Amino acid sequence: MKILHLANLYAPIIGGLERSVATSSEELVRRGHEVTVLTLATPGVPPEERIGDVRVVRVRSIANRLLPRINQDRAKPFHPTAADPLTVADIRRELRAHRYDVVHSHDWLMYSYLPLRFGPDGVPHVHTAHDFGLACVKKTFARDGRGCATGPRLSHCLPCASGQYGRPKAAALTAALRAHRHRGIDALTAISPSVARALEQARLPAGLPVQVVSSLVPDGLDELARRTPRPDWLPDRPYLLFVGALGPHKGVDVLFTAYRKLVDQWHGAEPAPALVCIGTWRPDTPPVPPGVLVRHDVPHAQVMAAWHGAAVGVVPSINEAMGQVAVEALLARTPLIASRVGGLADMIRDGESGLHVPAGDPEALHAALIRVLTDDALADRLRTAGYHRGLDFTAARVVPQIEEVYRACRA
Repeated sequence: MKILHLANLYAPIIGGLERSVATSSEELVRRGHEVTVLTLATPGVPPEERIGDVRVVRVRSIANRLLPRINQDRAKPFHPTAADPLTVADIRRELRAHRYDVVHSHDWLMYSYLPLRFGPDGVPHVHTAHDFGLACVKKTFARDGRGCATGPRLSHCLPCASGQYGRPKAAALTAALRAHRHRGIDALTAISPSVARALEQARLPAGLPVQVVSSLVPDGLDELARRTPRPDWLPDRPYLLFVGALGPHKGVDVLFTAYRKLVDQWHGAEPAPALVCIGTWRPDTPPVPPGVLVRHDVPHAQVMAAWHGAAVGVVPSINEAMGQVAVEALLARTPLIASRVGGLADMIRDGESGLHVPAGDPEALHAALIRVLTDDALADRLRTAGYHRGLDFTAARVVPQIEEVYRACRA
């Protein structure tokens, strides 16, 4: 098949969604398909190139060309919740030039394809919800740190989103999102049962069943973790590991509070385990406790090696659609503690493939850390069962499910 992926961002800008699209694209090419990723133009990056065997095309956007303030980060182009005329024109040109079998969208760039779906250039359309962006302009489906109980309502969404976007931008995004009925999606998948439930609760898109096809990681991460030499910057003693943005939305403040208590109350013969954080600073990064090691821009192979050597991995997110870092920890055979939220609650089987703790609860996190650190038998069970659970999210298992969605969509 000839497949056109639509993703707002792509390499060299890499996050969880972009890694998932790249991994699926590379595996689809390996399985004999022809794949192009169409994404928004990024400053300093060529309009067309090949990354590995995947063709990448970067297209124009009125929103980013004429309204630069729409972006919080100029290096990361932003597609709103409405069609962009320049982007629509470039997608139409791409469709006419290459005659694709299926379009697979992954975020709000979809809104510049929907006007084309039932025109002469339209082809079957699969959309994957990687977050809650079909129902929530914040993409979190959360209000005041808790899950949104009401679903999308303008009276609730506008004040909630204004803190993130400012009132004018929040009003425009919210109004456009509510106006869409998402006609033009032929098949809808979600990366976790949590995301699927949120879409069903919001009744979007109306009447379209949601199929869970998880986000994925490359095959071979377990071998990468095992074979990569231990980075020399890691502590010599046992350590806890966190990987991700160093912000409260990832629960870093909760982790720091739990770690301070762990150090203060440690009674072992050896020093308390160290805490290593691999991630990026944010304006809201909380104060880092003394002795915590923070590293940035770490090569992925070294991240996997760090997971492999960790005594405990911690994913204390306040909300998470899925959590690829949790999958990486599982595949590295790291005993994992994760918040009982969103896709993490779906992924981890409490007491079997990891331990759950309530999000935002440093006391519970501290207790779970002590439990894993002092119970070798439990840690061994979590390593083994967690590894086998992690295999469910590898390309070898997920991409055949994606192919089946494509075939059904075209039938």
